[in-house]
Amino acid sequence: MPRPGLRLSEEEQRNFAAEFQDARFHGDLDKCLRIQALLLVSRGNKEIDVAQVLGVGRRTLQGWIHRYRLKGIPGLIKGPFKGSKARLTDEQEAELTRIIAAGPQQAGLDTGVWTTPIIVTLVRDLFGVSYHPDHMGKILHRLGLSVQRPGRSSSKADEKAQRTWRLENLRAIKKN
Repeated sequence: MPRPGLRLSEEEQRNFAAEFQDARFHGDLDKCLRIQALLLVSRGNKEIDVAQVLGVGRRTLQGWIHRYRLKGIPGLIKGPFKGSKARLTDEQEAELTRIIAAGPQQAGLDTGVWTTPIIVTLVRDLFGVSYHPDHMGKILHRLGLSVQRPGRSSSKADEKAQRTWRLENLRAIKKN
């Protein structure tokens, strides 16, 4: 069972006061709220009362106390969170960039436009890594690429314009 309340030494209270002033100066209101909550609990107020006054849940307040006990004041800082490790290696991302730059027809597809579902399937087949189409758009953006969204389906598109586009892209690929 977790320990109720929180006891702070005089030095810890001074550190909290300094951190509170720093957080206010930098406009970090989330950190101010957390420090204020811990100070109120350390002064003998009940957790449920502090949570109610500050407009947070009691479990949230208990989580802040727990994080303070584990990591000190740095445990009260909110984000940014690193997220999970990238599943594609740098070499795989470079290969994907090269494939996308060459075009879908060079990759053996019968379309003239890259779409995220097509790229998701390509990445899964080539590298064995599955992504959601929405996340693939973020990965492409990070690589400096983007997908095209066709305004009309290929069956209704102008065949002459498609042929011209293909020839221009083949010339550009051969130059590289």
